[in-house]
Amino acid sequence: MNSLSKVTKYVFMGIPSKHFSKAQFILTGLLYLFTLTFAQATHLRAADIKVEPVCNSNGLTFRITVVAYLNSTSNTRFGTNSSVIFGDGESEKIPITTSTPRPDLGKNISIATFTTIHTYGSHGTYNITYMERDRSASVLNIANSHDVPYVTFVKITTATSGCNNYPLLAVPPLDRACLGATFFHSPGAYDVDGDSLSYELSIPASSPTTLAAYTAPNASKFYTNFNQGNEDKTGPPIFNINPTTGLMTWDSPGVIGEYNIAFKINEWRRDSLTDIYSIWSTTTRDMQIIVEECQNIRPELIVPRDTCVIAGAYIKGLIKGMDEENDPVKIEVFSETLAFATNKKPAIYSPRPAAFVPSSPPAEVNFEWTTDCMHVRQQPYQVVFKITDDPPKGPKLVNFKIWNIKVLAPAPVWKPQVLDLVKRQTVLNWDNYGCANATKMQVWRKVGSYPTSLGQCDIGKPSYWGYKLIAEVPITQTSFTDTNLGKGLSVGAQYCYRLIASINDTKSIASEELCVGPIQADAPVITHVSVEATAEDGTIRISWRSPFNINKTQFPPPYEYEVFRANGFIGDTSIIKAGRVLDTTFLDTGINTESKVFNYRIVLYAKPQLAMNIVAVDTSATASSVWLKAKPGKNKIELSWRDSVAWSNVIADNPWHLIYRGEENTLPNKMVLIDSVDVTGNGFTYVDKGRYKNIPIAEDRFYTYRVLTRGTYGNPKIKRQENFSQMVHQYPENKLLPCQPIAVASLVNCEDYINANTCDQTEFSNTLTWGSSTDIPCRKDIKSYNVYASFTRDGEYQLLASHVKDTFLLDTGLSSYARCYKVAAIDALGQVSLMSASVCNDNCPYYQLPNVFTPNTDGLNDFFTARFKQLDTSAEIPCPRFAKAIDFKVFNRWGKEVYRYSSETNEGIRLAWDGNDSSGSPLSTGVYYYEAEVTFNMLDPEEQNKRFTGWVHLVR
Repeated sequence: MNSLSKVTKYVFMGIPSKHFSKAQFILTGLLYLFTLTFAQATHLRAADIKVEPVCNSNGLTFRITVVAYLNSTSNTRFGTNSSVIFGDGESEKIPITTSTPRPDLGKNISIATFTTIHTYGSHGTYNITYMERDRSASVLNIANSHDVPYVTFVKITTATSGCNNYPLLAVPPLDRACLGATFFHSPGAYDVDGDSLSYELSIPASSPTTLAAYTAPNASKFYTNFNQGNEDKTGPPIFNINPTTGLMTWDSPGVIGEYNIAFKINEWRRDSLTDIYSIWSTTTRDMQIIVEECQNIRPELIVPRDTCVIAGAYIKGLIKGMDEENDPVKIEVFSETLAFATNKKPAIYSPRPAAFVPSSPPAEVNFEWTTDCMHVRQQPYQVVFKITDDPPKGPKLVNFKIWNIKVLAPAPVWKPQVLDLVKRQTVLNWDNYGCANATKMQVWRKVGSYPTSLGQCDIGKPSYWGYKLIAEVPITQTSFTDTNLGKGLSVGAQYCYRLIASINDTKSIASEELCVGPIQADAPVITHVSVEATAEDGTIRISWRSPFNINKTQFPPPYEYEVFRANGFIGDTSIIKAGRVLDTTFLDTGINTESKVFNYRIVLYAKPQLAMNIVAVDTSATASSVWLKAKPGKNKIELSWRDSVAWSNVIADNPWHLIYRGEENTLPNKMVLIDSVDVTGNGFTYVDKGRYKNIPIAEDRFYTYRVLTRGTYGNPKIKRQENFSQMVHQYPENKLLPCQPIAVASLVNCEDYINANTCDQTEFSNTLTWGSSTDIPCRKDIKSYNVYASFTRDGEYQLLASHVKDTFLLDTGLSSYARCYKVAAIDALGQVSLMSASVCNDNCPYYQLPNVFTPNTDGLNDFFTARFKQLDTSAEIPCPRFAKAIDFKVFNRWGKEVYRYSSETNEGIRLAWDGNDSSGSPLSTGVYYYEAEVTFNMLDPEEQNKRFTGWVHLVR
């Protein structure tokens, strides 16, 4: 292939030449020569950073090694423009270093290494960065790669105690792929401490803080027929990484050339106290994939299935490799098990070293490993097999397969137990544990038997079997006395136990189940704490069995009982809820079952033989109500529930808890059974996704739930316990706002008000009520309301009252009725609805003047005023209401103004004309014309000003 044809293939990426002019071909040739110039200066294909702690340095010193994979045709040497940045403000330039050719990795590839030791001044999180200015020039999916520095990272968190090892990568970050054939790559990552690793795709960086101008290798620009870009020509190409195994798949490359991609390897460390995982380090691999045109078929591998073994087992696996075209193949093995020190019993494989051998019959590799307790850890060991074919012409093709091997700690073994019925306790005994590196032994207990054995690969004990951890003792201890925290084992109950050993926080296989009892029921056996009504004044039903194993000669019947209640699941302070009762059921009423949990115990009273008085004999165990929670999700609602009871709510042969659902105001007995939950497999959880009648969960529906639990004492003489939780209400996730309120103001009846004797009233009040509008989808889980007020219709509304629980408000202490209101609802999420439309109450304006008055100082109608007694009766006409300003004028018969009164120039608005003119001289008897401009206190400005006119007869 000549130079120009190479340019056509690499630059135009498979686009037919007929689409290009002669000038474009010339330009392409110039670009190619320009690229060759850069190729002489740029050389870095990929690199890895290996971080190793120096474990005697208080966790602050690290050995850092950079392994660089170079283009051996470049005249730029490793270290010319590269450095390591430690993340604490310090860095170190890499010296010029000669590279070593690696033809086994492909044509024109060499490697060089640099190692340094760095000590940090304090514990913390640091980003260790390797930066090289000269990235490979011809990377197709990084724009202007010749001018883009190569940057890769390892982000670490230093260990304040112990010595944390960071992931190591066994497989080189450089691989070759064939055009149109699926490509696989595994980094062969492992963590010496057995920490969990996860994988995710990333983007190559161009600086410690900047990402490169990157295009995913499966982007449409690299394909002539993108919709048939996979190997089978049945769909678009894919490019992904398995988040658990780290196996990268590109199905399949569309254009030959060099590609650089990046992915992250996260190291997860589990906190032994909280059982919560957190990321301790992140290793970023920026690797190169060289895609070539080849007439080749990918070789295949056959590896053993993932397996689990008990520590001490011998593992032998046969791995086979073959090539459909009968080309020679080479099988390489990468695993941390191969790198163990001799005293840690490393795995071996043969033949070793790997070499190309005929593929017919299939090439074989034997893998052998004798496991030990020191190999026990939470995560499986990963053995990566890589097969490479060797065709007579063209590039080689590779394939990867991963074999996961999990090493388990053996199960502890019981010895006979001793049950003390008098003290209600049992002594548990077990054999010395077989693994010397174990640290703790855990004792787990449940009421009633769960005889199912764990599978071969299961460690520990599923918590939803109903077992609870009651003790954790040193591994050297081989017995434990269960006194139930000094309270004694619950009467009537059978107790079953399992042991679990711990090696470096990794649990062993659980022991076989050991059961004791039932304990004699010589005291009341509490059986039910069931929520009957959910409300702030709700009801719980408590029931119990009489003491059927009591010594009736010593304590003859009848028996009396007292019921004690405490707050919470295991409250310590109890109050008597019932005086002596003969019945074995009690309804506890008037308690807040909507937001509180309660627990109960029953005290037995009897008259001992020959005794004179009845006395307290014994008490039942305590048992709480079932507490249900509902969490919204997208198109779903997640339920979870818990309790603290003397029995077990996990029954091996009937493990179903029942889920009931209703609408917003559904009564408990009207709720519908929508599903049941096998709590042995799912725990005390349920997700409502609308399976009932295949009706999806609606975002605007307010769902109500309650759960019926089922439990057992493991005693055939005691019926199974069935108890209801309280009711909970929930919406699925939605963007709905609370329902917009509809407000109503109680309007004053003006006719009644004006005729009432309220002339001297100075303080007023308004009553506001509201409901909800449900014409459009909205949230109905309203918890409270905010009320806003304004003294004008169009003015600014100010918050008047917040978090109002009722649907009414009395607004008192007002100077008048004139006031406008709006109401907003607040839902359970704290969201505030749209405000209601404004509602207003207004004043009752009134002003009436007489047509005659007699200013003769006889004490009767001496003044012309708006409040006066009628001449012929002793009754007063209605007084003025809500007038706030007046301008009053009087004219004689010839139209001359003789008197004027204005509230602007006088104090107050009370008009009291004494019959004199404006200068104070008495006016003569006669008829006069008046005009009165009155301003009222009203919401509407157009209703505020009124003009009154008329004739008044002045009689002296």
